[in-house]
Amino acid sequence: MNPTGPAEPTAPAGMRPSRRAFMATAAATAALAGAREASAASDTLVWDIAAGPQYVDPVMGTSAQANVMVLQNVYERLVWYDGPKMEPIPWLATGWEAKDNGQRYVFKLRKGIKFQDGAKFDAHAVKFSFDRAVLLDDPTGIGSFFPTGTAAPGLFKGAWEFSKSFGVGKDYSQAAVDAYLAAGAVKVIDEETVEFNLAQPYGAFLSDMATFMGSIVSPSYVIAHWKKPSDPQRGFVPGITAGQRDDWMLSNASGTGPYTLAVFDKATANVVLKANPQYWGGPAGKLKPALQSVIIRTTLDQATRLLDIKSGTVDIADIATASIFDVIDKAKWLDQQKIEPITPGISVPGPFPWLTIYFAKMNLKIKNPDGSLAAFQPFQDIRMRKAFASVINDADIRRNVFNGFAQPIPWGLTPAQFGYDPAIKKAYSFDLKLAKELLDAAGKDLGFSPAKPRDMVIISNAAAPWQGYIATQIASNINRLDVGLKLDVKALSFTEYVNSWRSQLTGFSIHSTFSLTADPNSWLSMFGTAAGFWARTSSYDNPKAGALFKEQFQSVDPKQRAKLISEMMQLVNDDVAWVWLGAATAYGQPTFNPNVLRSGVKGFYYNPTYQGFYFPALSKA
Repeated sequence: MNPTGPAEPTAPAGMRPSRRAFMATAAATAALAGAREASAASDTLVWDIAAGPQYVDPVMGTSAQANVMVLQNVYERLVWYDGPKMEPIPWLATGWEAKDNGQRYVFKLRKGIKFQDGAKFDAHAVKFSFDRAVLLDDPTGIGSFFPTGTAAPGLFKGAWEFSKSFGVGKDYSQAAVDAYLAAGAVKVIDEETVEFNLAQPYGAFLSDMATFMGSIVSPSYVIAHWKKPSDPQRGFVPGITAGQRDDWMLSNASGTGPYTLAVFDKATANVVLKANPQYWGGPAGKLKPALQSVIIRTTLDQATRLLDIKSGTVDIADIATASIFDVIDKAKWLDQQKIEPITPGISVPGPFPWLTIYFAKMNLKIKNPDGSLAAFQPFQDIRMRKAFASVINDADIRRNVFNGFAQPIPWGLTPAQFGYDPAIKKAYSFDLKLAKELLDAAGKDLGFSPAKPRDMVIISNAAAPWQGYIATQIASNINRLDVGLKLDVKALSFTEYVNSWRSQLTGFSIHSTFSLTADPNSWLSMFGTAAGFWARTSSYDNPKAGALFKEQFQSVDPKQRAKLISEMMQLVNDDVAWVWLGAATAYGQPTFNPNVLRSGVKGFYYNPTYQGFYFPALSKA
């Protein structure tokens, strides 16, 4: 479906649009079709984005950074970030107090703030927003995942017992809803005071609250567009139906943020944001958007995005690292690490540490298609894991696959994340001689040799050529060692690729992953605990690492927590369960892709926790 224009915007409930507001929105809508004229306006910014948002409901943040890019400009949180700084500061709150060893948090709220539908921001709105995230319980929504957690006893009191998606809940009955509410996870003390009661101490609570997962929605706006469920077995509170997505809120919004959602065309994923005329100004009262309109155009074709940014049709364009040398001087970057644009009028700020890493995983329990264990289990032998890690020339990969926009890392965290420790030691390096020695020795026990060769397969995603390059390098290097392993590379469709490693049908696969927060908890769990996503799909389990994870999870002492994270990192590294290929570095303020700017865009600063730009900071010369 490719309509000629975006869907008609809808005014918030209870608000009748003025002629001025109507005309402003109409102008913004028309600008989607006339980006050159819009880009020329000093109060309008146009962005060609590679992948637009799917939803704009904070509960449904899923894993799409483009969703968050809209959410962080329309909604606000109790705590957020002061420009490029990484420490959360009071935002909608004036302050907080941690009690009971970090199991209870009391926030004092600002007065006089209104939602975009005119409703008052208060403690009831905070409670509604977090109860909504728990009760909607969407299995793909990170907003539901955050307050529930993924292991007993969960995070918010009562959320683990309620959740069918992440916890041990059995149904979405009224009794289940009432039981969650009775647990008192979020309590209104008075209109300016709200209390959070956690099921266990959680060291990353404030960091997570600073993400889109802590977004506060207008209860009156949600309730005005909500319908009471017709199913008598379905529990609810006004505005929230247990276990059921809110179709209206998937594509409409009312927050307290500096921008309002004027247009969201779900068919094209195009977005128009308008400056919020009643915005309260942020903690210092001085944050007033200079950009009155922000037009976000989903432009799938990279060549089109390049043409648009070079011609000045747009102010910002997503440009993947594979095409960055169409914009900057290749030799100066690769040889001097100096970014120098080759097109007049273009700015490429960076490089910056990003929250994305590249890695390879080795499956310790390879399965047959029927689910039974395969007879040949090479990666249960640490010598095999070290050998495969040792044939990877990660320096070559960072330069020739990622065009230099990646940096070496000792473990699966980036320098932008809490707990990153450059002193952690890897148990391998690029060393073909050592790899041959390890494979010769392992072959004697595993039954392969030059006289008795064994075939192995490395899979890659055919839609990700960078994976094919790495897989081919590994196969070529091992085949040349003449140790009795014959490696073949299979480029699979995305669906086949995912099914193969998720079902543990393959021994070796190559991946990337990103985080929506600078706190490492998610990655520590995924890589270092038996129940974690990546560890689960490779059958990696080190109980000592799991115990350290739980200890750091509950620690509210940053120094102690950092120490525990380092200890856990070293244990996992010593096991050689993963091969760390590098951490991505960025230019611009990335969503899925990094981006470049026209030189007239001013006020930019980088914060790795942002997903896309925070528009109130920007202006145009």
